[in-house]
Amino acid sequence: MAKGLYGGECIELHHAFITDRGGKRRVGELVDLSQVRWDRRRDEVSEASLLISASACSRQARTLEQIEPKRSELVIYRGDERVWEGPIGRVGWHQNYVEVAARDVLDYAFGRPLTKDWDNSIEGDGPIEVTTRMQNIFNYELTNPFDYLASDDTTVITVPAWEDIDPPINVLPFLVVHHEPNEARTSAWTQPFQMSVGEHLDNYARTGGIDYTVVGRAIHIWDVSRYIGKTRMLTEADFFGEVIVTAYGADFAAVAFTVADDGSYGGAGESNGYYGPWTKIFTVYDEENSDSPTQAELNSQALRNLYGRSPVPIEVRVPDNSGIRLSPGLTIDHLVPGTQIPLLATLNSRNVAQMQKLHLLTVTETTEGETIQVTLVPATRPDSDVVEPEPEE
Repeated sequence: MAKGLYGGECIELHHAFITDRGGKRRVGELVDLSQVRWDRRRDEVSEASLLISASACSRQARTLEQIEPKRSELVIYRGDERVWEGPIGRVGWHQNYVEVAARDVLDYAFGRPLTKDWDNSIEGDGPIEVTTRMQNIFNYELTNPFDYLASDDTTVITVPAWEDIDPPINVLPFLVVHHEPNEARTSAWTQPFQMSVGEHLDNYARTGGIDYTVVGRAIHIWDVSRYIGKTRMLTEADFFGEVIVTAYGADFAAVAFTVADDGSYGGAGESNGYYGPWTKIFTVYDEENSDSPTQAELNSQALRNLYGRSPVPIEVRVPDNSGIRLSPGLTIDHLVPGTQIPLLATLNSRNVAQMQKLHLLTVTETTEGETIQVTLVPATRPDSDVVEPEPEE
């Protein structure tokens, strides 16, 4: 806890600035912060917020009044490191404090529709890796205007692209698409204005075989079976909570089937001599307006879904939102969603080492200090280790 510029109690480590759209031109710094919270999320838009006590609000009213939701951005520093930024969505003036809330830069993609046919069907441009499809969509939709007719059926209205307005959103220069061998593919066909760019990315993150996260201004997209970093081995000593080892019988399967909308299906696995022929059925990855997947694609998806289910999965984990200790070998830069984390449990009756994947990072600083919390999920095997079915003739 520290004394603020205007005499109140405030946080010490984090600093916040208001910038114009694009994050380049500073409007002003917000001081005497009583709380800052920001996070990084896998497959979701991350959020940040800050609180300023009433005693400090009146002294910096001019800066606060210059905040325009959907135009201004919030930029947060942890010490000297720029850790979070994105467009402000809400400013709340309460009796005793002001709250500023923002979403990361992917929020801009939810404000941009798909404006043309994106056809990766057999009859169109042909099947393509999901990561490449999303890269093409971002590159086009953020830089190309689109037209529509006004209600008089004569006047043409032109809507500019995010990166072509003044100032631009300054997101596309930081787009990072990680390409690897043997990625998930798609034969989707989407028509104009079915959804936004962000919604399309979300659909693939849910059931289409990719992950994404945002760090600062950088949007990262990669295949769900891969990872974008790896930390040192972590043990119980790195966490404030306990490390738990659990056997999940409900997740077991010896055989898996993937079923498409037209009734076609693909399978993987065989009966386990010890456990028996426990079988799970999954639906095919979402393929909007796409052709039916081939037998090889159905078998491949079934094989992906079967991985890690036999024998009975043993999971070593920390409870969601457990506190983590930073150290010289484990800094805030290492804690990026999608990063693999080797986790070793030795204090239980059953010792287990298992690869985890960071799902959520939440950092909160109040006048009482900083807390860093994480949520981990088990990691999958890289697809380069999976024997894919032979393609059909």
